[in-house]
Amino acid sequence: MAAYMRKALMFVILFASSFTVSAQHATDTFHIYFDLNVPELNSAAKARIDALVYNDRIIPGSNILIVGYADYLGTEKANKKLSDARAYNVRDYLATYSINKSDIKLCIGKGEINRNQKDAEGYPTDRKVDIVVERAGKAATKKSPIPTPPTIVKKTASPPPVKNYKNDITDLAIYTPGETYVLKNIYFLPERHVITPQSTAELEKLYDVLETHATLKIKIEGHVCCIRDYADALDIDVGNMNLSVNRARAIYDYLVNKGIDSSRLKYAGYGRSRPIVVREETEEDANKNRRVEIRLLSQ
Repeated sequence: MAAYMRKALMFVILFASSFTVSAQHATDTFHIYFDLNVPELNSAAKARIDALVYNDRIIPGSNILIVGYADYLGTEKANKKLSDARAYNVRDYLATYSINKSDIKLCIGKGEINRNQKDAEGYPTDRKVDIVVERAGKAATKKSPIPTPPTIVKKTASPPPVKNYKNDITDLAIYTPGETYVLKNIYFLPERHVITPQSTAELEKLYDVLETHATLKIKIEGHVCCIRDYADALDIDVGNMNLSVNRARAIYDYLVNKGIDSSRLKYAGYGRSRPIVVREETEEDANKNRRVEIRLLSQ
């Protein structure tokens, strides 16, 4: 078994490394999360794959790696079996979208993810399958017997321009009502509305501004990137397509829990309806659209 795992791991490393050296291919990794000790896809996992396929993130003709995992709860043997089953179930679900077996270059479970620090309830983010997709340029195109009609994009009013002054949230008090500030160094777990600990410093700055200037009222506005056929992105924590709203609400809840009067705060999510970069070509473009803004309502 140990020799098999070493051989499989080496295959994964070699195959994945071929993605990084090929300048003609684009590679993405998508995480599909599972319930504790369950190999079957839940509704959120299926919705996640549905969205990836509908948005052409996974298409026939791509090279695909499917790698399953489990957290460290349970025995090593049981976790290996569980991770295998999760990978196979993702493969079978992709087959319902005409993803051919020949497209799937590897489907394997790697067992449990070991961690130095362990929690009695495990880590939900370790109960997953990674789908690694290499899109081979124009060769990997989605075939459809019916011509797709052109997408009609509704024009929306452009938001007021972003003004950053000294690029610090502490300048918010001198903004004109209606102007917005993009929060820096705010991070969320992928496809989730959970704020990471690295965001604490910026959130504390925002809290200090509101605490110091007791008459300020703000609106917290969430935005996402990298979607086309949906108004908003999937939030795997709750299984709905309101990720930008839920992330804005998470910051709202943080401030309210710190003692800021909720009457001074509003929140909203705009999905991808207000992109800074209309067509995302790079990760930098995506990061510009994947943001949270603070709009000053009154001073």
